[in-house]
Amino acid sequence: MLNIDTFEKNNLKVLGILVRYKRVTFGYSLRDLGKITNISHTLISNFERGNKIPHNDTIKDIFKFLELDFYNDPNISKDFSILYKKILEHLFFYEYEDAKELIKTIEKKRNIYEHSVEVINFMIIRYLFYLLTGTYIEEKDKGLDQYEVVLEFFSSTQKQLFYFIKGLDKLNQEYYSQAGMFFEKALRVGDRKIDLLIKEYYVKTLSKTNKFVDSRIIADKCIREYEKQTNYVRAMRLRIMIAYDFIRIFKYKEAKEMYNFVYNYSVKYKVEDLENDCNTRMAHIAILEKDFEKARDYLVKVTPPYSRVFYYIKFDLIIHFGTEDDFLNYYNKVMANPWINSHPKTMNFFKLILMRYDTKYMDKKEYERILKEQINYAFLTNDSETMEISSKFLIRFYKSERRYKNALEVSENFLHRLRYGTNI
Repeated sequence: MLNIDTFEKNNLKVLGILVRYKRVTFGYSLRDLGKITNISHTLISNFERGNKIPHNDTIKDIFKFLELDFYNDPNISKDFSILYKKILEHLFFYEYEDAKELIKTIEKKRNIYEHSVEVINFMIIRYLFYLLTGTYIEEKDKGLDQYEVVLEFFSSTQKQLFYFIKGLDKLNQEYYSQAGMFFEKALRVGDRKIDLLIKEYYVKTLSKTNKFVDSRIIADKCIREYEKQTNYVRAMRLRIMIAYDFIRIFKYKEAKEMYNFVYNYSVKYKVEDLENDCNTRMAHIAILEKDFEKARDYLVKVTPPYSRVFYYIKFDLIIHFGTEDDFLNYYNKVMANPWINSHPKTMNFFKLILMRYDTKYMDKKEYERILKEQINYAFLTNDSETMEISSKFLIRFYKSERRYKNALEVSENFLHRLRYGTNI
């Protein structure tokens, strides 16, 4: 518990971080807290910034009002440091199950770590795990905002990982421009050893924004470096990204060859995640080639549903093989998934699939509105793939409605956006 008399000099900034974090959580301004505690807001400000340590009784008053404890046992940092390094290493080598078990261990002592000198590292390693693994965490948005307030107190490596986390968050939300911006920030600071992991995800943002050449150059360099370190799973993940770029430029043969290469590795070394990804994408190619039987054969091997692409393919297969009841039951099941509310673009595409399924579900005004929304959303997030798909759907819709002038405007605007990154 809090024992101010034992504080060392290096604990000062941590105390300030805790006070500032808690004050912001409660929604108090510096003047609010100063008035309530009868302590100078200037002194509190200096305390939060690590510039000045108040008298012990003053600190106790602030901590008491903010309902704060502080754990100052040196063994806390010693034990946490060991766990932190192990989790980071597991994440780097894509050993997510091993990392998960250690995350459970530190979560059990959350109250201690959040009120110790390890408060920032505890936040970083948790959020890094949850975002890398795509695990939903309700507190994430609020937590990231609150810790960003004290970013100035972070070490260079902590800043690097925080920017990486912010980039992963934007990437998961499909805000590719913002994700790339945070990844670039992360690559400018911190530990160079971590840069390789950041570049892996930076490759995806480049790919999604149609910067295929830059994406391929960085991916190839990362693959070579990963393989030098015998980090083969992450090297294979990058090959999967390259294969998907081949799909997007209609080089299906090259994509299949690369997916088969990764698939053979995943089967040999029992890497289920890679195996699921390869089967999902091979099903995707089969759908594009109108070979629905083969697509079904690939998709049945994927358990559980691997990614959002899985759902798109499943819809195509139900439309081809199933009944209307099958389709509606699956549609309702998918739309009830908790993650759907945090992915409006994906939700919109599912709505479009329903309206395209049968004319009785078609609402032309809503269909047009959603496609325009998708195009604008894609433009704002620099999502070239969604922009292309949505623009093509809207052009076809206008042509079917004999609104040729509107179709031409969408086509011209799409090409202008691709070339210049702005509207006409």
